[in-house]
Amino acid sequence: MTQQSCPDASPRMSPSAESAVSRRFRQPPAWGTWVLGVIFLVDVPVVLLLAFFMWWAVTDNAPDIPPGCSFMDPCPSTPGEYTRSLVFCLGSILLWGIFVYSIYRLLLACFDARESAVSRRTTIVVTSALIVGLSAVVLYVLPDWAHGGLLLPEPFWSVGRIECYAYFFAALLSMLYPAYFAVRVRYFAYADARASTAIGETDS
Repeated sequence: MTQQSCPDASPRMSPSAESAVSRRFRQPPAWGTWVLGVIFLVDVPVVLLLAFFMWWAVTDNAPDIPPGCSFMDPCPSTPGEYTRSLVFCLGSILLWGIFVYSIYRLLLACFDARESAVSRRTTIVVTSALIVGLSAVVLYVLPDWAHGGLLLPEPFWSVGRIECYAYFFAALLSMLYPAYFAVRVRYFAYADARASTAIGETDS
């Protein structure tokens, strides 16, 4: 008896489909996902710890806090305390979401060539300007707001500024992984759709 080899049941993309995928949407390297994922897991506790100390600074330096009151020795809530806490928490989450989406669009414009070159360049310029502009605004406003007044008399490397900058850049580092991961998910969805189309054309 001669043993017959079983045909490969797994669908294969035709060479034309593979070249179309690689030409229109370059695959983000897998090592980037692993590296950014490890950085994200290590960075999240740092962000949460720095956020706690930032919240502490906002409360202790509030202009309307009664004498002798502090974050560790709270007094009855002042009218602006709830608003400040809400602004800090919701503002941080909102800015984090805006930055993640901006980085996602920036990476997508670099990897995805399905749009025209002009459209991709426009996306890169707009998202880069948005990221740089928002970063400059946050780094300029956050230290003064968190400490209840201008820090101009203090040097650039003062503790009050450093803790604000550390919080911002730690949060910025944590934004890279979800943006990069979303681009990879987008690529594989596109590749699966191209493979299904190629298989359908072959069967017909």
